[in-house]
Amino acid sequence: MERIVVVSKSTRLEELVREHLTLSAAKFHVESLGQSIADYLLENATYKESLAEIRKQIPNDIAVVAITRENLPDFLFRKTDLVIVCGPDGLFVNVAKYLDTQPVLTVNPDKKTVAGVLMLFEPGMVGKVITQVKTGTHRIQSLPFVKACIDNDQVIWGINDIFIGRKDHGSARYKLSYARQEERQSSSGIIVSTGVGGTGWMRSVQIMIAGISGKSSGKLATLPQIESNELVFVVREPFPSPSTGVSMITGRITPGKPLTVISEMPDGGCIFSDGILEKAVAWKAGSSVIISVGDRYVQRIIP
Repeated sequence: MERIVVVSKSTRLEELVREHLTLSAAKFHVESLGQSIADYLLENATYKESLAEIRKQIPNDIAVVAITRENLPDFLFRKTDLVIVCGPDGLFVNVAKYLDTQPVLTVNPDKKTVAGVLMLFEPGMVGKVITQVKTGTHRIQSLPFVKACIDNDQVIWGINDIFIGRKDHGSARYKLSYARQEERQSSSGIIVSTGVGGTGWMRSVQIMIAGISGKSSGKLATLPQIESNELVFVVREPFPSPSTGVSMITGRITPGKPLTVISEMPDGGCIFSDGILEKAVAWKAGSSVIISVGDRYVQRIIP
């Protein structure tokens, strides 16, 4: 470890001030909508205190770089970095795509308000973990990516999930191949989730299905463990018709057992990962995508 990179994100207050130019103008805007600026101020203060606590625990003999989520596309991580991510789960997901083998320390800035299932440490624990990393006594958990290979040429990685469908979420038409079976389908898209993604979009799908089926009080179906080399796919809102079927709605993707989908849409088809629609890749008629467990991992430090 030769350097520590601390990754943070803008708070809601900072985003408001950036939009309205001054704190007074931001306060006026919020209060004119019948809301209070107090929650924004408290959230911002708590987050800044957490970042200050992290910085205080970093030894003076280690180089430190602080960046925000907006800097990620242009920042060059080194293999000898220790990466500290402070924020919600989404920030960890954003950072993971830019990393290789660097260990990642995930910090929840405020357990009272941040539902950080993936953020394992409190700000006050950072110093102890840094010492463990320096002595090589820290524990690592390897979290697999999902890999989407388009036409055996372009690759999209996701730590949470991959979406295959349309940008407008209209009816997608495609041919699905899985476990030596094929079926033409019409649906609002396919979600392929990792164990990490089981806490996000896929979990919301489970809850929706449980509610519709009247089994919302029962246990949800199991998803892969967070470290598992297993993925789950689900077809959203499949529509039966004379030319489209609904027999292949969900399944588990394992090494050597991928999911292949071929587009039958002249335009509008797209593929994106981790909910980032802005970086969607066009998926036109005849284009195939193979979804598999990736041979790439993010190294998260665990207690």
